[in-house]
Amino acid sequence: MSLNARDFTQGGQVMKYMIGMFVQIMNIASYWVVLFSALVFFSWMLLRLTLQEFIHGSAYWLIKWLIMPLAKLSGKPSQAGWTFHFERPNGEVVAFKHTALQVMNDPYFVLMGQHVKDTAFYGWGISAFSFVAAIMAITWFLGSKGAKQRESELTGGRILATSPAIVNRLLKKAGVMSPLSICGLHILKDSEMQNFGLHGTVGSGKSTALNDLLRQLRERGDRVIVYDKGNNFIPTFYRQDKDLILNPFDARCAPWDLWEECKTIGDFENFATSLLPDSSGSSDPFWVLSARSLFVATARRMAREKDRSIGELLKKLMSISLADLRAFLEGTDAANLVDGSIEKTAMTIRTILTTYVRSLRYLQGLDQDGRRPFNIRDWLHTEDASGDNPWIFISSDGQNHNALKPLLSAWLYMTMSGILGLRADRNRRIWIFLDELPSLHKLPILPEFCAEGRKFGGCTVAGLQNFPQLEETYGTNAAKSIWDLLNTRVFYRAPSGSIADWVQKEIGEQRHKKFKDQYSYGIDIIRDGVQFSKDEVNEFLVSYSDVQSLNDLECYITLPGEWPVVRMKLPWKPYREIAEGRIPRDVEDVFDPDIEATLAGETADNQASQIVGRLFGDAAAAADAKPEDEQRSGNTRTTAGTQSGAAPTENATASSSAAQAATAEAGGRVVALPPPAAESAPSSSPETTAPAPAAQQEAEQRLQVMDVVKHNSADFGLDRN
Repeated sequence: MSLNARDFTQGGQVMKYMIGMFVQIMNIASYWVVLFSALVFFSWMLLRLTLQEFIHGSAYWLIKWLIMPLAKLSGKPSQAGWTFHFERPNGEVVAFKHTALQVMNDPYFVLMGQHVKDTAFYGWGISAFSFVAAIMAITWFLGSKGAKQRESELTGGRILATSPAIVNRLLKKAGVMSPLSICGLHILKDSEMQNFGLHGTVGSGKSTALNDLLRQLRERGDRVIVYDKGNNFIPTFYRQDKDLILNPFDARCAPWDLWEECKTIGDFENFATSLLPDSSGSSDPFWVLSARSLFVATARRMAREKDRSIGELLKKLMSISLADLRAFLEGTDAANLVDGSIEKTAMTIRTILTTYVRSLRYLQGLDQDGRRPFNIRDWLHTEDASGDNPWIFISSDGQNHNALKPLLSAWLYMTMSGILGLRADRNRRIWIFLDELPSLHKLPILPEFCAEGRKFGGCTVAGLQNFPQLEETYGTNAAKSIWDLLNTRVFYRAPSGSIADWVQKEIGEQRHKKFKDQYSYGIDIIRDGVQFSKDEVNEFLVSYSDVQSLNDLECYITLPGEWPVVRMKLPWKPYREIAEGRIPRDVEDVFDPDIEATLAGETADNQASQIVGRLFGDAAAAADAKPEDEQRSGNTRTTAGTQSGAAPTENATASSSAAQAATAEAGGRVVALPPPAAESAPSSSPETTAPAPAAQQEAEQRLQVMDVVKHNSADFGLDRN
């Protein structure tokens, strides 16, 4: 309650104006409604009575209720005569004259009066009903017109639906409803090939939608590859002896074979591209390109050998001497990369290569059980005619994920590359589920696959917790490109204001003419009035606060095209577990001792670990650093060839150069690694073998002011453009 005089005056003016306008409108409406009711009454009378009956009956009641009372008041009976006309059945019209008393006593007039009374009784009822109905109709009509006038007029943009049933009816009516649905909301027919994107914070309900979609795909018999970080989908959907698991830490892992997977040089290069991702920032690409070239050349050369294996490949790449490796690669482009004259450069390349290919050593022993080797290529080209297709689960857990990340990314890269190599067929369906997409290495093929995969039946379902994670992995432009190719989108809660604001923009705007009214009042009634107008404005369909306040399992779903955005509550369904999420496999029992000894030596070199740790961001995440005293005690290793005593010093110098370049990149000054050059014969003096700390500091100081020098990749056979 407000006791403010200004509020009281303003409220009174508003009420006075509103009451005055209401009375004015009701007067006009009542006038026309009364006329309408009278018309109904007389129409009823004329329909039920002839004109002669109506006139004679009405004359009876007129005389009874008007003439006779007046005569009684005057004390003199009325002697005036009334002339009436009566039409006989033969059509003859007879005129006769009756006084008022005669009319009252004439049985004919009494009968006509009673007839008019009975008809009028129903007539008044009908007219009263018509009056009420007309008043209600006018009130509804004027009210709806006013409400419609106050409504915003939609001129473009999107609209928001509160129920999936509304959109389902629209899709069904248009004949574009797909049998697939997202927890009850059907998608557009064949729009699964235009990809899905799920965005929402942890625990908001992404897995609920993914489980529901996977259940439908199992029933349809589609082929599916699931990237299952955390082993969330294996317990529900994995079928023993039917589906396949690619996880070296799982005892059920399929015996994947590199050489069965890669048949051409393009296959090997595709695998190397994902296994050794591009360096971050402005780092010199020479190092990663060299490491890829060395891997491809070694793997291709090993393809000719009968006793090829992952273990032998890793020995060639990591543990044998540079001279032996050069001899093995003689005649290939990569032979120059391990030339003895550039030993420091070669050792740096091997260090970078080792950091990534070390994930391959977990594959050792998978081929010892006598099982038939598996490869994704054959799986893509084989389809069960009955629809009972096996699924592939590429899985990991939090404990071992970083160690497997290069291998997981490579498998998915090869899967996408293999799909793009199939014969074009839009009736085919091969699904790739990428929940927690940013947890993988950058997949350079992903934008192309999302854009071109539909021609080959590829369907991508990508899930992420927030868009900046995707930007962190792929860069701003590439992340936007990938997200733009995900046409069916599900937005869950985003607690952060900036992320919620981004979601608000992604859901879209509504363009409409917004109603605006303005009242004016004054002492003189002529100044009272109201003005109406509609201004065209653009408004977001939902506010960022709406996105922030979504509960678990609540989301906004957008379909490609002109269809409404739906806010819905996803129903939670329990699923029966049919398998273990992971059955541990003891990989240490199958490790090659020589390879592990080499890795132990590499890990002990603190500077070597900095090369990839700083130059490539997360490259060294799988390596475990050791204390400094253990590093020094374990820094010896045995190689197949004879190394000079200066090799550790040269390796440390190359490692320091790489670490210095990475540090400069992170700190702001861009310093490239020095170009590889022919190195002088190493000295065997103790000073060279074990430089004093002062000499190390002086060398590091010189490295810090190194100028920017770009490598000429053509000198090493790396110019593949």
